[in-house]
Amino acid sequence: MMRCRSFILLSLALLLAGCAARATPGLSPSGASPSSALVATIPVGTAPTFLAIAPDGRHLYAASNATLSVIDTAANREVVRLNTNSNSTSIGIAPDGSRVYIANLFSITLTVVDTATNSLTSSITMFAQRRRGGFGFMALAPDGRTLYVANRSNRVFGIVPLPGGGGRALRPSVAPADVAISSDGGTAYTVGCKAICTPGFLNFFDTATQRFGDEIAVGGNPLRIVLSPDGSRAYVANLTGPSISVVDLAGRRVAATFPVPAQPTGLAVAPDGRTLYVASQTEGQLTALDADSGATRGQLAAPRARDVSVSPDGRHVYVSTANAVLVVDAQTLRRGE
Repeated sequence: MMRCRSFILLSLALLLAGCAARATPGLSPSGASPSSALVATIPVGTAPTFLAIAPDGRHLYAASNATLSVIDTAANREVVRLNTNSNSTSIGIAPDGSRVYIANLFSITLTVVDTATNSLTSSITMFAQRRRGGFGFMALAPDGRTLYVANRSNRVFGIVPLPGGGGRALRPSVAPADVAISSDGGTAYTVGCKAICTPGFLNFFDTATQRFGDEIAVGGNPLRIVLSPDGSRAYVANLTGPSISVVDLAGRRVAATFPVPAQPTGLAVAPDGRTLYVASQTEGQLTALDADSGATRGQLAAPRARDVSVSPDGRHVYVSTANAVLVVDAQTLRRGE
């Protein structure tokens, strides 16, 4: 119980502000500085900042504490800043790019942004019965009609129909920290903890029957999950270790474990599936890893790095820091040029 409480306290600290970080200069495996990989620095609101990129890659959305920055990715500049609820905990975007959804720590509502006008529209209330706050990372079904949201502090997995809201709040045995959805929408994968957070678990959820199934032990204190583009693997970022657990989804097993810099709070995979990008908050680094071997391909200093996103064409990586979004040339980062 004490370990679980410690994890919840750590999670809240991560959500609200982030710990003080060491801005360690990033080095490529060859020892060459990859500073030339940095394309632009775009000021945004107060940390923490969570990122989502439009399906067409034209805009990046950065949800900070009480603000949302809309970034033009061609010009690498903020074009709109909207006022939102305080203490943002996650951001999601509709598969067709028409809506952006933002959750925040102490509310049961989702902030909704119309991307055609870059303006706030009617918010969405989750569940008919009020539950405490703590809603965090989310994922949208491929058809855009359902939003799945994790609430680890209350051990709640939320299923929210769109655009009407409401929905169901399930209480699985694994308190969900993050969620990912298969490309066919048939399976949701959550990661989180039971009473003790070492190990953590990846939990399978059948979206048709709305039942939880297999549980796979991963590293301690899992925080993030992303799927490989072909859907065969899940990559789980674990705070304890720290590490990335590589899960063979068909085989229901952990195929590999990669060490990463401390406090991996952001995780993304390149569109071609060959590279993982990890944002490590305490170490203040963005790391590019070979998705098969776990070898480090490049690192870049990113003070208080929090979240990471990749452009649909794979050419640019975006990482949020204390008060800015860094735009990084992916190829240069991987080569350490």
